[in-house]
Amino acid sequence: MPRLTALATIAAVALLAIAAAATAGPAVDAAAPAAATAQQFNVIGREDAPVSIIEFSDLQCPHCARYATQTFPRLRSEYVDTGKVRYAVGDLPLPMHAKAMGAAIAARCAGEQGRFWEYRDALFRARGTLGPASYDRIAAEFGLDMTHFAACREDPGQAERVQADMALARSNGIVSTPAFVIGRVVDGQFRGDVVTGAKPYEFFAAKIDALLAGSQR
Repeated sequence: MPRLTALATIAAVALLAIAAAATAGPAVDAAAPAAATAQQFNVIGREDAPVSIIEFSDLQCPHCARYATQTFPRLRSEYVDTGKVRYAVGDLPLPMHAKAMGAAIAARCAGEQGRFWEYRDALFRARGTLGPASYDRIAAEFGLDMTHFAACREDPGQAERVQADMALARSNGIVSTPAFVIGRVVDGQFRGDVVTGAKPYEFFAAKIDALLAGSQR
């Protein structure tokens, strides 16, 4: 499987650890209050977890939705919540999905108010009706500050952040979703293998367990 290129290593660590090094601040819990910043919301798991996963996702993608609803909850429960995996999500809206960019921006704006993970799940459930009305409806259901949410969605910087994720993915040959980079941070550099497709839980568990065993040698 292709490995993350050296040119993208620092960028990958930035996405994963919320800084240009593996020693960045702790992730914000999905249930945290609105103190979450634009750079904290999409990472969960212990900062010093032995295994790291970066997911690249498209919120209009049916395969991404299947992974998010059928596989990720168990991975989160058994590996992220137990301190074994640090997990980050990057955006990769695909050209054939006209609503994916807007959905990615809306999820980021929900993340700035501490509700990224719940909002992301809700978007996957509403995948067939994505659009401004559904973004606002879901935001209201979660009790978000609607004035801030609207202003955030109009902020050009949000699209630029999505495009930065897209550039990172594509610089490593990732052009479909869902895609994952699974590996470890070694000497401040993230070294991982690229996996594409909504693989079953057992596939991810085997990859993670192998890395965990290697980290203990």
